[in-house]
Amino acid sequence: MDELKYVYFLKSIKGLGEIKIKKLISRCRNFEQLKDFLNEKFPIIQLLGPVLAGKLEKSLSNTAAFEREFDLLKKKLESSGIKFTTIISKNYPENLKQIPDPPVILYYKGKLTREDKYSVGVVGTRAPTQYGQLVCENLTEGLSKSSVPVISGMAIGVDSIAHSVALRNSNITYAVLGSGVDVVYPYENSKLYKAIIEHGAVISEYEPGVQPDKTNFPARNRIISGISIGVLIIESGLKGGSLITANFALDQNKEVFAVPGNITSNASKGTNELIKRGMAKPVTEVSDIFEELEAKLKPILKKEIFENQVKVIKTLNEKENKLFSVINDEPLNIDQISEVSGFNITDCLVNLLSLEFKGVVKQLPGKNFIRSC
Repeated sequence: MDELKYVYFLKSIKGLGEIKIKKLISRCRNFEQLKDFLNEKFPIIQLLGPVLAGKLEKSLSNTAAFEREFDLLKKKLESSGIKFTTIISKNYPENLKQIPDPPVILYYKGKLTREDKYSVGVVGTRAPTQYGQLVCENLTEGLSKSSVPVISGMAIGVDSIAHSVALRNSNITYAVLGSGVDVVYPYENSKLYKAIIEHGAVISEYEPGVQPDKTNFPARNRIISGISIGVLIIESGLKGGSLITANFALDQNKEVFAVPGNITSNASKGTNELIKRGMAKPVTEVSDIFEELEAKLKPILKKEIFENQVKVIKTLNEKENKLFSVINDEPLNIDQISEVSGFNITDCLVNLLSLEFKGVVKQLPGKNFIRSC
């Protein structure tokens, strides 16, 4: 709570912009450190200039009015189900902290989770083709079945499909808004908005009550890419907002993926151009994303594989279970497996083939076998 109050205090000082707030926060993480820093007159004046340093000193000398204002604000937000986090809070999205211009404060409804560090952004046109809709559903389902959180912007079209598919698969999804988190935009997504809050979060850097404005959305897009480890563009025209997200992702050293489309379709001109210029990696199946992001997604994918393996193991028959217990992470030849298990080679091969189909055993050259995960 102290860090929320501290950062909000800095935000309340007129003329003290986010860049200077971040510089202050890097030097002073709380009120006590700020007071100590103010006592060193020259450094604070050098950092903020004499006018802002004076404003800060005056505000800090009498915080009673701010305390009352903050307590009222907090109660008002809580009554509307709105919370906020700061760049120095533990639940602030980890990846977002690393971008060049992270927002100092994020407002949200719902729940933030540490799992968001494995997120993939899924964005695209507001008017996807039938092909784009189908591809978006397939790829988002692939991400969701592997428990990779999905980040998007709740716009009509690709964004809405991505959120809906994530929710249908009981996956975490965040919607980053270009308005306050209490403003549903577009209004026809009211049901989706409520569902996202129940199973993830709606997020915004804009204060509650702020209405959507076209100037807000490019800034919003940097947060979509900022939270994510990679961004997938489903369909986009040459001037689509998704291309802005792709450019932000590239500036943030994030991976960019694009779905190749019909070369005569306006809906795919942007994605095809990204691929053509080498700015995005082409994606035709979800494994293309997993292969590229394997190192970053390894913890979550390994967990998913393990959970699936446990489910499969429970379905094994007596012979399959025996053979599975014999095989380990070191390759074993069929003769060794037969000897240890007590089954003849034919029985071993039949049941090992069944274990291969179930995805828990892998055959190597020379009739050697190993666990597949």
